[in-house]
Amino acid sequence: MKPRLFSISFLVWLTAILAVTKPVHAKSYIAYISDSTSSSVIYWLAKEVGIFKKHGLDLDTIFINGSVRGIQSLIAGDLGYSGAVGTAVINANLAGGDIAIIQSQMNTLPYFIIGNANIKSPEGLKGRSAAVHIPGTSADFAMRLALMKVGIPYKNIKAVTVGGAPARLAAVTQGQTDFTVVTDGEKIQGEKMGLKVIIDMAKLNVPFQFNCSVTTRKRIRENPDEVRRVVWSMAESIHYYKTHKEESIKVAQKYTRGLGRDILEGAYAANTSLLVEDTYPTLEGLKTTLEVQALTDARAAKAKVDDFVELRFVDEMRKSGFVDKLYGRR
Repeated sequence: MKPRLFSISFLVWLTAILAVTKPVHAKSYIAYISDSTSSSVIYWLAKEVGIFKKHGLDLDTIFINGSVRGIQSLIAGDLGYSGAVGTAVINANLAGGDIAIIQSQMNTLPYFIIGNANIKSPEGLKGRSAAVHIPGTSADFAMRLALMKVGIPYKNIKAVTVGGAPARLAAVTQGQTDFTVVTDGEKIQGEKMGLKVIIDMAKLNVPFQFNCSVTTRKRIRENPDEVRRVVWSMAESIHYYKTHKEESIKVAQKYTRGLGRDILEGAYAANTSLLVEDTYPTLEGLKTTLEVQALTDARAAKAKVDDFVELRFVDEMRKSGFVDKLYGRR
């Protein structure tokens, strides 16, 4: 019996199908840019519970302190992807970096200004020393915005660049500075140590591109299937976080070096309400940030929101019904 011969058209079709479904085996890295309970837990989960592997990704996580540094490593070719905030993405692009936001986790500023109990009101921040993050980070933007809202020019505080949230909190609790800006987990820690909330940024409901994932447009052009898998992985990781409380808190304990259960419980409740199910970036938040930056940077005035995002993967995911299936809506 003669072997069956396949037509050339069938082989072309089969090759195309395999190219789409074949898992990605090339090793790559995705940076998380904070060890805060609110900023990076979705990346931690995607690795720890096997979501990256489930989507055919050989993707490992690495800690790089601050989205500015993460983006610098991304542009240098040391990473495939990085966590970031909108301000850092805008600044990098305006400086010539060819990167784009591919998905989002949070679309608002979940920050609090906390400080010594002897600071009686927001106006009392004037002339005080503040533990701050490097320029271009979300913490830096939140600090500046909070001060602007209460009528205090940034130059009227004594800014001390410290770094990430745990370090900023330590600077205040140890008496090195008077106040700082933190997310929910560190706020709870600070209150236990005698600090007080001076400004609740979350109540302002400011649209802002907080946690998001970025990659280079070169990678998007050359390996769109891998980028698509990353986007879908992050959406599934958010679903896992919202539906697996105990497992998520256990992973957070590991990466935050054993923070107390009450702190992680508070962070979990805040994160669950803020995490975006369909991972769609906030175009309104990016537009607002551009408007603020245009006051001091003429390049921002000429830029468009589309310059900073690549929405085709979240659009595809939305149309596919993948997220609705995760949450049992179809």
